[in-house]
Amino acid sequence: MHPSLSVLHHLFIISMFLQSTALLDTPKMKACEPRMCGNLTITYPFWINGVHPSYCGNPSLEIDCRHGKPYLVDSYDTSYYMKHVFYENNSFVAISSILENVIGDCYIPEFNVSIGLGPFEISEMNKVLLFFYDCTDIQPPSADYLHVTCNTNQSQSANESFVRLYKNDKYGPENLLNNCTISKRPVLGWNQQPVDQYMSLMKDGFLLELKVMSCEDCKESNGACGFNTSTSAFMCICSNGTTYPVSCPVNFKQETWLHSHRKMALIAGLAIFATALFSLACVLSIFKLHKSYVFSKQYNQLKKIEQRLGMHGSLAPKRYRYRELMKITWSFREKLGKGGFGTVYKGCLSDSRLVAVKILHNLTSNAEQFLNEVASISRTSHVNVVNLLGFCFEGPKQALIYEYMPNGSLDSYIYSDDATTLGWEKLYEIAIGIARGLEYLHQGCNTHIVHFDIKPQNILLDEDFRPKIADFGLAKLCPPKDSIISMAEMRGTIGFIAPEIFSRSFGVVSTKSDVYSYGMMLLLIVGGGRNVKPSVDNLSQEYFPHWIYNRLLEGEEIQIGDVTPVSAEIVRKMALVGLWCIQTTPHNRPSMGRVVEMLERDLHDLEMPPKPYLDSAPGFMSLPMDCACTTSSHTQYPPMLSPEKSAIIPVVVVNPCSSASL
Repeated sequence: MHPSLSVLHHLFIISMFLQSTALLDTPKMKACEPRMCGNLTITYPFWINGVHPSYCGNPSLEIDCRHGKPYLVDSYDTSYYMKHVFYENNSFVAISSILENVIGDCYIPEFNVSIGLGPFEISEMNKVLLFFYDCTDIQPPSADYLHVTCNTNQSQSANESFVRLYKNDKYGPENLLNNCTISKRPVLGWNQQPVDQYMSLMKDGFLLELKVMSCEDCKESNGACGFNTSTSAFMCICSNGTTYPVSCPVNFKQETWLHSHRKMALIAGLAIFATALFSLACVLSIFKLHKSYVFSKQYNQLKKIEQRLGMHGSLAPKRYRYRELMKITWSFREKLGKGGFGTVYKGCLSDSRLVAVKILHNLTSNAEQFLNEVASISRTSHVNVVNLLGFCFEGPKQALIYEYMPNGSLDSYIYSDDATTLGWEKLYEIAIGIARGLEYLHQGCNTHIVHFDIKPQNILLDEDFRPKIADFGLAKLCPPKDSIISMAEMRGTIGFIAPEIFSRSFGVVSTKSDVYSYGMMLLLIVGGGRNVKPSVDNLSQEYFPHWIYNRLLEGEEIQIGDVTPVSAEIVRKMALVGLWCIQTTPHNRPSMGRVVEMLERDLHDLEMPPKPYLDSAPGFMSLPMDCACTTSSHTQYPPMLSPEKSAIIPVVVVNPCSSASL
C-alpha cells in the first residue's frame, strides 16, 4: 500500500474511534437538540412526540407536529397549535385550526376558551372580545357594540347578537348586556384591527403563558435542559450523560478535559506506533490534504474579498487578526454593551484612536457573505453614520471595529430623570442629524440600505453630540431600482416596528418602515422632556401619540414647567413631524428627505397630519425604559413580546432586493 494511503487508512480508523467515543458520552444531549416543526424551532420546555424522548421537555408540553404545525397535545382542546414561540419569557401565540377553516364573518364562538387550555394561562397582554347573543328586548348602550346578524351554530333564534372589543379583561358589570348569553375570547390585537374585523382578530390567535423553571443556568454550564420524569422536576443533562437539578458543576469542564486527554494519550500511543512506519512522503501528503480541505476554501475567499476591498483605497476597512483584537481591547477588559449579535468592548488602536470592537456570535452566514457585508457597509461615508474602521474574520471568530462614541447612546439622555439636560436646541440638531443619516442610507448610497432598527439605543453621540446611526445587524440591502423589500423574518424592536412588518394589510415593507421608527423615536424625545415613561402597568391610559396629537390640535403646550418660546416651537415642530412619520399606512408617511425639509421649515408652514387610527399600542406602551446600550433588537424586548428569531411574517413580495445583514 502507498504510504500516503496507509496514513489515510489509519487516520480514518482513529477518527472513527474518536467519533464513536464522543457519541457514547453525549447521547442524551444529542437526543434533546432543537428540532423544526414547520417554521418553528421546538426545544425545551416543549418536546415533539416521536422525535424527542419524553425527558427532553415538560410532560404537559408535548407537541404533535402535524402538517408542519405544532399542536398542543395536553390541551383540553387539541385543535390549538403554536404560531410564534417566545422562549425568552415562556409564552407563545395559540391559533385555533377550527377558526382557520371558517368561511365568512358570520360566526360566534360556542364556548369560553378559558376552560380548554390545560396547563397554560391566558396572558394579560391580550385584548378581549365579548359576544352577546340571543339577546331579548335589548338595545346596546353605545356604538362600541357591533351588531352581528347571526347567532351560534347551535342557536337558530332570531334574537339579536352583538360583539364588543375590550383592551383587557378588566371590565365591570356595567359593561355587560342583560338578557343575553355571553361568551368571551382573548385576542392579540397587535395589528390594531377594529371590532368589525372580529373574525380576523380571532384567527390571529392569542398569547398564552406557562411557568417553568428557567433553562439559562443549565445552558451557561454547557448542559442541555430536560425533565426528570421520575421526580417530576427539572434536570440539566451534562455532556457525559449525568444529570443535575439546576446546572452542570463548575469543575465539570476540568473533569471532562482530564477524561478526554487520558483517552487521547492512549490513542496517541497507538498513532505513534503506526506513524513510525511511514515515510516523509506520507507526511507531505497529509500536509497537502490538510491544507486543501481545511484552509484552501477560506484562504481563497479572504483573498478575493481583500482584493475587492482594495478597490476602496484608503477608505477600505482594515482586516485584523484575532490576537490583534486581544491587544486592542486589553484582552476584552472593558465591556461597553451586549446584544443579540455580539458583545461590544472598548479598545485603542496603535495610533491612539479609541474604538468600539463588536465580537459577533450566533452567526449563520458563511465566510463570503460576512465579508461581502463588510465590503457593503464600508461604502457608506456620512457624518451621521458610524464609521467602520476594520473587521476580523478567522473562522468562527468574527468582529467589527467601529469608531468610539464617547457620549454613549441617545437613550441615556432622553430616558434620564432630567431628559432636557442637552437642551431642546441640541435635541433638535440631533433629530435633524439622524434624519440626514437615514436619508443618506435610503438614497445616497449606490446600494440603498434599510436599517430596520432605528431606536434611541442605536443612535450614538460623538464628542460634539453629533448623532451617528449604528448597529446594522438587522439591515437589508436594496438596489436603487427596487423600493419594496422581501422579508422572511420579523426585524426590529417592539414599539418601533412599522405596522406593515406585522401585517401585509397595512402595505409593503420599504424605506418607509424606517420612517415610522424614526417618528416613534421623535415622539419619545418629546415625551422624554416631560418624563413620560410608558409601561405595561398603564396600558389602559391614553395612547401617548394620541395625547400629543390632541394637545397640538387644541393648541396646548406639550411640556410641563418653564419653557421658552423657542423650545416650545421646537417641541411642537418635532411632534408634528413625528406624527406625520407614524401614519399607519406607508404611503401617507413622508420620505426621509421630506422629513429633513419639514424639520428645517418654519413651524407655521407645517400642516396638521391626520390622526393615526391605531386606537392603542401595546408595543409602544411596553417599551423597555431602563435598558442598557444594546447592539441589536434581539436583546432588549418588552415582557411577553419577544418574538422568536425565526418567526415568519408574511409580507408582499415585489421585485425582491438582495438580503444581507450588515
